[in-house]
Amino acid sequence: MKKKMRITILATTMCMLFGSITVFAETKEFHFSVKQEQYDTGVWTASKADDEQTAYVTPTSITGKGIIWAAVYDSRGGTQYTVDVGISDGDENVRKTADYYNEGHAGTIYRIIAGDSEHTVTSKEFKASGRWTP
Repeated sequence: MKKKMRITILATTMCMLFGSITVFAETKEFHFSVKQEQYDTGVWTASKADDEQTAYVTPTSITGKGIIWAAVYDSRGGTQYTVDVGISDGDENVRKTADYYNEGHAGTIYRIIAGDSEHTVTSKEFKASGRWTP
């Protein structure tokens, strides 16, 4: 009887363990260097891990004045998938969310691009580094 009880407890524990594994999206770094009225189209790509229709951008280091606008694009940088999010001086460690308006799919590789599309960079150059998740 004790042997059956142990096997049952072990099986239950294993089911709970494997049933509660959490999937985390791929988070990558970016390093933007944007001059007035220009874009930084560096190749900062990441794979989308789920079908959640929100991307996250967290700048951790910013130098310069003004605002740059970042968005998630396809891996070639041709089609924009999310709304723009503004990154301004003073936004270090402030997580930004960008909703997808073109449906994003798990397993697809996306790219983040930033620029001075609204002519809001007021210093000679605006640099921002941080993390992003498609």
